[in-house]
Amino acid sequence: MVLEERIPVESEAEAREIVRYLKKEGIPARILTKPQLTVALILAGRYEDLKSFLTACQDKHQQRGVGSGDSDEFPVDFDPSVWKKTLEVLDAEQLAVSQSLKEHHPGDIIGTVVFQSVFQKIKPENECSPDEFARELATVRTLISNHLCEITQQGFVLTNVAEPCEVTLYVPYEYPFPPEEEVSERYHVTCIRHFRGEIRHVVQTGPEILFLEDIEAFIMFLSDNGVDPQSLLKITEGCMSRLRITQELISQLFDAGESSLEDLRLLFVDEIAARDGQGHVQDRFGLSPEYVDSMVADMRKLGLVKGKDTRLRPSDPSTVSSAGKRKKNQ
Repeated sequence: MVLEERIPVESEAEAREIVRYLKKEGIPARILTKPQLTVALILAGRYEDLKSFLTACQDKHQQRGVGSGDSDEFPVDFDPSVWKKTLEVLDAEQLAVSQSLKEHHPGDIIGTVVFQSVFQKIKPENECSPDEFARELATVRTLISNHLCEITQQGFVLTNVAEPCEVTLYVPYEYPFPPEEEVSERYHVTCIRHFRGEIRHVVQTGPEILFLEDIEAFIMFLSDNGVDPQSLLKITEGCMSRLRITQELISQLFDAGESSLEDLRLLFVDEIAARDGQGHVQDRFGLSPEYVDSMVADMRKLGLVKGKDTRLRPSDPSTVSSAGKRKKNQ
């Protein structure tokens, strides 16, 4: 179905609240679970070793280029700027770790912003930018991994110090394949495969979402229940877009009196102009035949269109479902 909506949420409890809200509005909804497994490659090693390895990769890429015909050429879609960015991340991580070890002594509490945000779930006393937060988090993780820091009820406590050049650092490895064993041994680096698995929850609505009377109130409700801003924007756009294309299809049927499914397929795949020369924003429709088929099927279910595929026509408004009536009376 193309008129349904899928709403990603952070937890099952939030999903249940959204389903409860929609059912009060007469819109069927259910909770779907989606397992998500990702794998990230991470390079580990001392600063000088990592820098030598990444610099060699950058030089090799620049010398050979892409599509040279060499058996070990880089993938065609690989972005060579990755090496420069990773080297910048490495330098920033080395600087942050060095400063932390220089400015603190065993017994000192470090990383207060991260601890207050992640463990205490409170607003940190000191404001910081997202980049500063990410850097502090990376530094704390590095020190913990090097057994230089411990997590206590009071915070992250520095337990030992070491020379920055001896600390094992960790940087993302954006190349799609880990380095070969001989290369890893030559540069004294290790590649870590980080497997991350979690269960995602999604609220799936029926096509009746088209009849939602107060979209703004629904979006505010979703915001209060943990749906992220980017998803809210997509949901708002989806609701408005579905309403617009169904209006256009019904308008075409009213203008023609009746139309075949094949005619509708051709009409919408040609990216027709809804109206000629009206306003500074004009709509175009490029819907695939499969999309039009699914949309018509959904609209049949909602009672918005009727007839066989060879003679489709708009339904009499008086026969549309009660949810449809509410929408039409707005």
